[in-house]
Amino acid sequence: MANRGSPVPLSALRFDGGRESPPGRSHEADGNVGPRGMTADPVSREDRIRLMGLSGVTLPPPVSKGDRVGVAALSGPVDPETLDRGLEAIHELGFEPVPAVNLRTRKGLFAGSDEERLGAFHELAADSSVRAILFTRGGHGCLRLLPRIDWPALAAVPRAYVGYSDLTPFLLQVVTRLRLVAFHGPMVAGDLARGLGSEEWASLERALTGDYPDSLPLDRIDGDSAVEGPLLGGCLSLLTATLGTPFAPDLAGSILFWEDVNEPLYRIDRMLNQLALSGSLSRITGMVIGKLELADEESGGLDLVGVVQEIADRPAWPVASGCPSGHCRPNMTLPLGLTARLDPHRNELQLVPPTAAGK
Repeated sequence: MANRGSPVPLSALRFDGGRESPPGRSHEADGNVGPRGMTADPVSREDRIRLMGLSGVTLPPPVSKGDRVGVAALSGPVDPETLDRGLEAIHELGFEPVPAVNLRTRKGLFAGSDEERLGAFHELAADSSVRAILFTRGGHGCLRLLPRIDWPALAAVPRAYVGYSDLTPFLLQVVTRLRLVAFHGPMVAGDLARGLGSEEWASLERALTGDYPDSLPLDRIDGDSAVEGPLLGGCLSLLTATLGTPFAPDLAGSILFWEDVNEPLYRIDRMLNQLALSGSLSRITGMVIGKLELADEESGGLDLVGVVQEIADRPAWPVASGCPSGHCRPNMTLPLGLTARLDPHRNELQLVPPTAAGK
């Protein structure tokens, strides 16, 4: 099991996750970025040193059987019966669910007003007996709350956070601000309520207990050489939604994972181009594509890897596809911020504990 420790004090972190550039700017100023934002010098020695610090984020304290696990709702409303099934699933995993007070609230598109969702989350996060927090569902709403989240309060009680989809920007802020691994994994009123398969349960349990190293199967890896870097990413539409804001992640040196659901290929192409034109893809070391359920649209003979290769103009970094995490079944849990390795000779994503980083 990997070593765990306290997060870096918030005062030691910069709001932009370690960049010297203005908020929202991608890390392209010192690279040779071409007209599509993709052709750049290899990641510099300075970037590698800085990013090894990011890949060395600590795992949150482990969660044990019988521990209290919070359930929060920062986004859309949930059906009460679905919620009950998800809470019962937490019991079955061996934990005591602690619901936020707004879980059964509905106001328009959201599980309560901004004030209700934020207040309920802060109340839950202030309880030091809550060893992890899972989220009910995605949808929309988390972005509205990001500027008002009390990050020092979260830093005072390091714990595991598990979610995906609309929670993508929040999870990446946990990694960059709190220097804690955050988990791209199942949500309570979705995945847990429909019933996790045995491999999904095992993956979530490994994440909560910090049982790494681990590996996930991939369909294919296109590339010539093995690469390593901190695993960052999440839902593609949320990654693009943060561009131009202080919450846009600095992806330099990382292995970028992305997935989405019910998007036609032309919109995937558009969002990847937006990331490319912003410079966000110019210094990544590799890319991992999830198992996507695309909308039924004309593809023109291209698959997802083909779209990436067209945008990147034959990238020097490997492109992997078929990672089973996100809006898919099975939905395996990914540790964002942990070091990942891609080897074209092995169709798997290797996840490395902090103690082994750089070895």
